[in-house]
Amino acid sequence: MHNYQDHSQKFFYELWKTGNRILCQGKLLIGSENHKFIASIVLITIPTVLYYVFMAPVLKYQYLGIVIIFIILNCLVYIFITITVLMDPGIIPKITTNYEMDEQLILIPQKYLKVDPQVLFESKTLQTRGHQFKLKFCNTCAIYRPPRASHCPACDNCVLRFDHHCPWIGACVGRRNYIYFYLFIFFLSATMIYVFSTCLAYIFGDMSDDKDKGEQIISTLSRNPYSLALAIYCFIFSFFVVGLWGFHTFLVITNMTTNEYLKKHWVIQSKNPFRRKNIFKNIQHVLACIREVKFLELRQYVYDPKSYNQPITQNQINENEIENLNVVCDNQNNVARRLSKQTNDHMEEQ
Repeated sequence: MHNYQDHSQKFFYELWKTGNRILCQGKLLIGSENHKFIASIVLITIPTVLYYVFMAPVLKYQYLGIVIIFIILNCLVYIFITITVLMDPGIIPKITTNYEMDEQLILIPQKYLKVDPQVLFESKTLQTRGHQFKLKFCNTCAIYRPPRASHCPACDNCVLRFDHHCPWIGACVGRRNYIYFYLFIFFLSATMIYVFSTCLAYIFGDMSDDKDKGEQIISTLSRNPYSLALAIYCFIFSFFVVGLWGFHTFLVITNMTTNEYLKKHWVIQSKNPFRRKNIFKNIQHVLACIREVKFLELRQYVYDPKSYNQPITQNQINENEIENLNVVCDNQNNVARRLSKQTNDHMEEQ
């Protein structure tokens, strides 16, 4: 018969230690630096609001389709950035003594488990396409990381096919959410180019040859100066965003990660062992929606060691007997001291 409390079972997210934020009782997982995500949303929303307020009313009477296309692109940007932040990037949970998924294992007193440290740090190797990988042991998570996985210090998690910790959204980008991150920067690039083009078309589009062009541009800007401000804003930021999309497109067609590119992992004769035979297979492999590859279950029931009254072993019995004997001796000494003091006091009174 098991001797444990009824409330010993808890949800995994209640005992899991991570840098990520967990919301709605384990139903939502977001990044570790949410202020960066909010800042990115603000940078996207400001030109969006200006376009809706000052450009859309002017364009909808002449080119309604331009406004509709902008609305579609804008919605896709918000959708994919939200999915990227809220989706598990491929986190491999830590192995700690804070929880246990097997009820039988939790009954073993941790104090008397004998594990040879050499077993934990024994060399583990894996061979893939002629390459021999030495699986690295993560001291923080207490696991052997699979190939291409890495530990993110910001989120304090090991992530499958770790690409990078994005400084603009404050979350990790890995195997499970990379496709949504790629689509986010793609549609954001398309939106910026689209806004820049439509603003220039509005400024220079309705010029007539019989009037001075400079005066026509000044007249247009005087009616709607925000068109020039939006064009400049998108022109400046598009250098970074479009450049980032181009860089990740290069990584997709070569089947590399940002982490591997920066650390120059495959600067060897045999090149990248994960690269497919052609570009299309690389694209299919990298941008595939991987939903079944998931190790993190925040609402899975686990067992809390603190909630269990573990069975007493013979070693514990011996230790308890010694402790009890010491307590008895101390009590006897205290009683003798009190009696001696009372006797002395009584003698003094007499």
